[in-house]
Amino acid sequence: MPENAVGNRLSLDGATVIELVSSIAPESFGLGYAALNLAAALERAGVNVYLASVDEAKVAYEACEEAGFPRERFICGSLIGPSRLRLTPFLVSRLSRIPNHGRRIVHTHGLWTYVSYLAAALRKHFQCPLVVSPHGSLEPYALSLSPHKKAIASLLYERRNLLTASCLWALSEQEKASILAYGFAGRVAVIPNGVNRSVLCSAAEVVEFRTKYNVAPASRLLLFLARIAPKKNLPLLLKAFAKNLKLQPEWVLLIAGSDERGHIHEVRALIHELGIENSVRLIGQVAGREKACAFTAASVFVLPSHSEGLPIAVLEAMEYAKPLLLTDGWTLPVTTPTRFGWRVSGEECSFENALFEVMNTSDDCLKEMGLNARSVVREHFGWDGVAMQASSLYASLLEGSRASNG
Repeated sequence: MPENAVGNRLSLDGATVIELVSSIAPESFGLGYAALNLAAALERAGVNVYLASVDEAKVAYEACEEAGFPRERFICGSLIGPSRLRLTPFLVSRLSRIPNHGRRIVHTHGLWTYVSYLAAALRKHFQCPLVVSPHGSLEPYALSLSPHKKAIASLLYERRNLLTASCLWALSEQEKASILAYGFAGRVAVIPNGVNRSVLCSAAEVVEFRTKYNVAPASRLLLFLARIAPKKNLPLLLKAFAKNLKLQPEWVLLIAGSDERGHIHEVRALIHELGIENSVRLIGQVAGREKACAFTAASVFVLPSHSEGLPIAVLEAMEYAKPLLLTDGWTLPVTTPTRFGWRVSGEECSFENALFEVMNTSDDCLKEMGLNARSVVREHFGWDGVAMQASSLYASLLEGSRASNG
């Protein structure tokens, strides 16, 4: 029976929840944001929750403060090694000393990292339920990236982790299908990511933002905000934008995000080859007020990815009342009759035609679709509602574990 939401309201009294993720730093993008804000929402709901990541303490404490998560509930280990290969050999020991009443559950976010190894160690040490959130890592396109490294990780720890998991947490029905296709035969819960309320920017801040990045007051902004990585399929967007720009020269494409393994060099080369340097701004990673200004200034948000789980940036764009242009590499886990953007195939012709329609849509019509988007996200994707579903899932797993052990 499909599990679209966990309906029972069993108690988490006396239970300790441990959320694990590689990083909650700003450059972790959606993965760290999701784990941190889920932990914060659980804590607001009275759950005895702790969060651990492989971050420098200062960076982690700043992120916790911004999300409203108590820093004393963040568990930091002694770090060894460079950032991409960082280890925390004493983290399991520190997590085992968290005050509890004997009922624990571990929830790990993401796959193929050292944190998966930590999750397996904790599950074995505590003999407790383990929840795994792949966050799109088992989508076919994601699996095709770095297959040899993933094969090694799978052999060493990840396959065992997945086989012994009490439940996998999918962000959408599409991700659930990918999880089942991968061969997982256990319980799969479908619970979406959430999003925080938008932080409003003043007109003066938006003017300052536009001036900083040389965007004229009359220009209409198309915003891409994500990692600059092959998975995000920026070449599709750039080629379609170049063709449509000739008819709609008032548009500017704003690309915000950190580079992944040098992919930005390919992006820069393509921008030059297409001759659109004057209409594209590569502004790097943005956070805080600058990120808020990017969303506020934009007319439309675009994400042409090959595949996704449930991107936080899309939910943020909807919260900022921005219409969307998305490819069909993933689906939003909600059905609504209201129109809040465009969803098309990732084929060049289809995407180019959709972008033509976007760039020829009036500001009034775009604003109406944006308000529809905000209504949808506020109805279905608040973090407090996600935390309620998570609490019910955790409680049911703990109840099942108690019954099997009894």
